[in-house]
Amino acid sequence: MRIRLVLIPFLLIATVLAAQTPNFSGIWKMNLEKSDFGPQPPPESAEYVVRHVGSTIAFNYTQDGKTIRVDLVPDNEERVTSENDESAVWTKCYWSGNVLVIESRERKRYGSQPVVSMGWMSRWSLSPNGQELLIERKLHTPDGNISQRVICDKQPLKNTSK
Repeated sequence: MRIRLVLIPFLLIATVLAAQTPNFSGIWKMNLEKSDFGPQPPPESAEYVVRHVGSTIAFNYTQDGKTIRVDLVPDNEERVTSENDESAVWTKCYWSGNVLVIESRERKRYGSQPVVSMGWMSRWSLSPNGQELLIERKLHTPDGNISQRVICDKQPLKNTSK
């Protein structure tokens, strides 16, 4: 009985913390005027289509007509999120308060290339009204570090019922 009484406050705290994490579901289009890509040229267009159900966050990211899919679980465990014949991208994500932190690194598979060639960290948060997705990125490249700030506007859902 005493163990149950001790566990109840911890369960309540966990429930409150889970309720405070934002839900990123929606269609988000990059607002080029509000975004800053540092020394890199900005894309002509970028869009996130996010499905955030329970503890799983899946999104399609389309930049200049090319789409990639990423599936994440914010449990601080590192997983391969994309790969090809030459490299694999390892990603872990976790919550820092109401900010989703995504850390990724590219690892080369073969040859004389450096084992780790590039890494990046993204911090996702929502504006107070939930209509803007703010993504703060830190890119770590062999040539130096780059900071970026991407602002995406939430798009209205299209009514497909007839």
